[in-house]
Amino acid sequence: MSRVVVIHALRADSRQTTIQNVSAFSKFGFGDEVVYVNVFGLIPKLDDVDVIVLSYDFLWLRTWPIWREIVRRIQHLMNCATIRIAFPQDDYVCCEYLDDFICSQEIDFVYSPITADLEVLYPCSFARGTKFGEALTGYVDEFAFKQVQIHALPFADRQIDVGQRVRQLSPHLGEKSVLKSQLALIFAKTATGLGFKCDVSTRAEDVLYGDDWYRFLGNTKFTIGAKGGASLADPRGKLANQVRRIRALRPSIGDDDLKSRLKIRNGLSGNFTAISPRIFEASAMGACQILKKDEYLDGFEPWKHYVPIESPSLIDEDVVSVMRDHAQASEIAQSSRDFLIDSGRFTYRRFLSQVAQDVGLSTTRSIAQVSDSSCELDAAIGDDGVALRWVQSYLAGAFADGELSKVEKSLVSGKFLALDESDKEWAFHAESNIESLLRWVEALRSKRLMVESVAIPWRSASSFLQPKPGTTV
Repeated sequence: MSRVVVIHALRADSRQTTIQNVSAFSKFGFGDEVVYVNVFGLIPKLDDVDVIVLSYDFLWLRTWPIWREIVRRIQHLMNCATIRIAFPQDDYVCCEYLDDFICSQEIDFVYSPITADLEVLYPCSFARGTKFGEALTGYVDEFAFKQVQIHALPFADRQIDVGQRVRQLSPHLGEKSVLKSQLALIFAKTATGLGFKCDVSTRAEDVLYGDDWYRFLGNTKFTIGAKGGASLADPRGKLANQVRRIRALRPSIGDDDLKSRLKIRNGLSGNFTAISPRIFEASAMGACQILKKDEYLDGFEPWKHYVPIESPSLIDEDVVSVMRDHAQASEIAQSSRDFLIDSGRFTYRRFLSQVAQDVGLSTTRSIAQVSDSSCELDAAIGDDGVALRWVQSYLAGAFADGELSKVEKSLVSGKFLALDESDKEWAFHAESNIESLLRWVEALRSKRLMVESVAIPWRSASSFLQPKPGTTV
């Protein structure tokens, strides 16, 4: 029986793609037993681990000042694992720390969405002989995509002609880092001038999560996109620090002026681009994709599966013709769905089956036995995240004021101790979940939880794995 430990850093505000990525290991038979460990939660004491999986949301913490402490928390799990697998993304950010981690922790397999110039990002790992493979930034989750189909409106009934949400990367990562966001904004401006209704944004406050994102896609006729990534790596985050200092002094500075002020001698050049998971999400929701002409996936062809564009500011007649012809656009959208979704070629199930074969892991069970080291803390935080914010604020206040022992003593007696007026409205909730709250307090007091655990809205994987009422999988 094979035991797989998945180390992650899921948060209440994690994107749906990240949640699907982490939960896939239990959904699609990767090993016989899957144990989930949030690095900000309770770390189990295990001495027999066949495979340890390091998710990309965990590996992103390499950019944080407390990275060394985070690694220290999981060191005993790393030491007892037979096979170690890392799934990084945005490898070009703090790549030196990532390369050092892979070597020092003796990672056996690295699956990255970047397929070119990896030796630039991982010189030590390549010299060590670490095995590299390709992993897309997201795959098709048959269960999740089936559930959200209720949000897909008939193509002709959709109210948004062109819709997209794009993360705007800083220009310190090179020309390719801003290509995707500039493409979307310029295209939307041009399309608006042609009479199309556009809803495209790069603003952080406009980001859509969960079902809201799928409702948006299901009400959108066309999405605009391109490969994402960078052309300049930032090995130790020094370029990012420069950007923060410059923006602090000049908040309104433009990208061109900012770029001219950067000292990029520490950057590493290369083609660090990858396919976005949006390509699958848009296709699953029936949106017709307008993409910058490029190599995406083998067999994914322009004019058959997507509408290609060369210049976002000069939309040619063929593109405009498709945008005004709902029948042709629907046909392209359906061809895309046939290829990307219904073919089964790009599912998590198929990808993880290949990974299991690569690392020599048995996949005899269709559904793994699943456990979560922090599930005992879930009851107190509720499902909607509001209780989570209160619990963490309450415990943070108790910790800062030296009141943890007093809070614990009160809870043991069956009563809730309000530390201020705002806590009183949570009295019923707290007393209904005393056992769970006691575990939070005890774990924080005994340092099984980091202090950061009451400042970061982390969640156990179990809280995301439970199906919503009324849904079937």
